[in-house]
Amino acid sequence: PARALRLPLLSGALRASRTVRSNEFVRIRPQGVASTMRITLLALLRACTAHGLALNRRQALGGSAAAALATGGPALAASKPIAVIGSGGRTGSLCVAACLKRGLAVKALSRSGAPPPGVDANSLLSIAACDVRDPSTINVAGSSAVIYAASGSKKGGSPHEVDNLGVVNAAKACVAAKVPRLVVISSTAVTRPQSLGYKFTDVYGRIMGEKKLGEDGVYATYAGSDLAYTIIRPGGLEEPKENVVQGPGALEISQGDALAGIISRKDLAEVAVEACSSPALKDATFELYYTKGAQPCEGKFKKLLADEAFPRLHGDSYAALFKGVRRDGTYDVPA
Repeated sequence: PARALRLPLLSGALRASRTVRSNEFVRIRPQGVASTMRITLLALLRACTAHGLALNRRQALGGSAAAALATGGPALAASKPIAVIGSGGRTGSLCVAACLKRGLAVKALSRSGAPPPGVDANSLLSIAACDVRDPSTINVAGSSAVIYAASGSKKGGSPHEVDNLGVVNAAKACVAAKVPRLVVISSTAVTRPQSLGYKFTDVYGRIMGEKKLGEDGVYATYAGSDLAYTIIRPGGLEEPKENVVQGPGALEISQGDALAGIISRKDLAEVAVEACSSPALKDATFELYYTKGAQPCEGKFKKLLADEAFPRLHGDSYAALFKGVRRDGTYDVPA
């Protein structure tokens, strides 16, 4: 049975402790500050390893380990926020909330510079104005990752300005600032202009074609770079009736833009935040939707639903779900 693991918090001058759940019990007895720090670091590293979390010595000293253990999510340096571009939108605001619930610092960037809707004030939250149509306003310096959740709208810019040029502007800003990871939220079927999903969605400002051009701009910007990008192509965004987090066990990932489905904005936001630090998703583009209800983008891909040779990825944890995702250019795209 799970037992308690008590770990002193370094940031609290070793005066406080936090209990987390683990299969291992470690009791730490103070033997001087230096000795206790060494023992604590070892305990933190062992505990995180047991939970399948990647953690280095600097992150342990920075105090992000406790947040990682508490959420089961990736440990990111507390001093470097995740920047969310489009934080004023429905998906972007949920990305901000997903960061905060993990104890991660987040910088909310939106055209208005207003607080994200539905998100309470938090010491980990900072807010700034950012209009992706103007590259000079995209300030992502010092970020651990950037999530691009903006999209064209009648008030916020056309698909050409936001889903295409804005994405490229953000990618260039990330490379210039040496941000380790850019996560772009795109859409399934962007490479399938004959599909019903493409035709139905593309009615507004030819948004699907603009999204594909935005993706192409990311690929070109990161060509030859040692920095990383991740492009998530979610299925239809189901809301508000079932806008809940079902978690990784309900999700499916495929690659090649052949299969699609539906997904809630909340589940999409969770995956976007997890993608910020996942080594498995480096330089990868993938489709994301609920396993239940998976369907082909076009009728000719229906056979893939029963083809065991076509990778359809699942997992009870995000790490397990992401395992098997291949880098762009290393997998076959169904024709």
